[in-house]
Amino acid sequence: MAGLIVKSRLTWFLALFSLSSIILISYLKNSLELEDAEQAYYSQWWRWGYDDQPPLYTWLQKMVNYCFGITKFSFSFLRGVLFASILLLLTKLGKKLFGEAKKAELVMLASVLIPVFIDFAFRRLSHTLLASLTILATYLVVTKLVQKKSAYNYLLLGLAMGIGMLAKYNNVLFPATLFIVSFFDSNIKTIVWNKKIVLSCMVAMALISPHLYWLLHEGYLLEIKKSLGMKFGDSDPGIFVIGPVLKMGKALLEGMLPILLLTIGMFFFRKKNPQNNQKLTWLFHLGIAQVGVLLVFFVLMDAQDVHGRWLLPLLLPYLVLFIAYLGPVKKNYIKWGTIVYISVLSFQVLRTPFERLLEIKSDIQFEYTALHQKLSEDFPKEKWVLPNVTYGGQIRLLDSSKEIFTLDDFSATLPKTFRSGYGIVSIQKDNIPSTPIDSLLRYGPDDDDLYFFKVDLPSEIPFQ
Repeated sequence: MAGLIVKSRLTWFLALFSLSSIILISYLKNSLELEDAEQAYYSQWWRWGYDDQPPLYTWLQKMVNYCFGITKFSFSFLRGVLFASILLLLTKLGKKLFGEAKKAELVMLASVLIPVFIDFAFRRLSHTLLASLTILATYLVVTKLVQKKSAYNYLLLGLAMGIGMLAKYNNVLFPATLFIVSFFDSNIKTIVWNKKIVLSCMVAMALISPHLYWLLHEGYLLEIKKSLGMKFGDSDPGIFVIGPVLKMGKALLEGMLPILLLTIGMFFFRKKNPQNNQKLTWLFHLGIAQVGVLLVFFVLMDAQDVHGRWLLPLLLPYLVLFIAYLGPVKKNYIKWGTIVYISVLSFQVLRTPFERLLEIKSDIQFEYTALHQKLSEDFPKEKWVLPNVTYGGQIRLLDSSKEIFTLDDFSATLPKTFRSGYGIVSIQKDNIPSTPIDSLLRYGPDDDDLYFFKVDLPSEIPFQ
């Protein structure tokens, strides 16, 4: 790692530049991004799980909030650190596999060719960034195991997989891929079918068992299944098998189109075929199997809605294969790659004020001060219950001294009684056994009709 720090000043520069850019962008927005608002809400408590996401990201956010408070800086800082760390690990993975500093830097620079990473993940994603970081760390450990099957490396593998599962559930698809590839790749076979793998399994299970107990004992598994079903679009029936395959193909195109076009172009127009790197055969096999596992997973889930960000963590490490396909690194690759990277990040910074100048409608341009003022006036002493975690997070940014609950937080634990009662804000007014005391019509970025209620008991609150 020390060698990487000394030799890859470019990576450290871009990592710090990206961190600064992400923080700056947050202050150019009137409100929090969706995932930052979720964290503003969920980071009120320590839990073993937070609705349909594992707990690790929120634990990290809660620690950052303890240091810096409930501020835009806290939420953008954590995302920025994760994004910057991904750039560092991409370079480290490239250095480990190629043993060449320039190719390692090119692996990092190639991430600008992944739209969902350099745009969507850069501007707003949280759990996906953490999942990408843990997956990259896992690949680094696997690379070490290919070279040396020590107990220490197997311990690291267990830590990486256990932490990965606490970061995002789709990380479980990587161990499945590793197991499948062990049947036809000798390098992976010697890793998986080694008695020391038991150490990895024990460490991983020790890390995730409290969360699994929470899922099963508290009955949240069914709720999570319903939530994931809504995300996969199971309420919108499509063509079985064909639908998920087409949706995944579309997501791959959206996420990897620049790289795919460059690869096809080189295949047809290069005078010499790129040299194959035999040392990366095991990684190529993992890549093919990973796409296959993802495809089977989406077919079994009958997913009619697949997004590029779901594929990003599991496919990001294969940038190494793209750089290997390029062949020898030319001097202008690093130069122009750096210029493009800085230009894209600079565009992302300027994009928010330009959208406001051009009056392009965006959720982050909306301010929630009117709703906070009405809550403070109508329910100064009551517990506040908001329609969803987005509203909850936005209001908590404005009033961090208030404990806030939301109607869509199925894992929340409300006090059984509260002397001053509960002030409820709901988008629906017919499912609460009382008369609205006030309303706020066509409010928020989605023009919601908000209705205000006051109830005495939690049993009167219509949690979804």
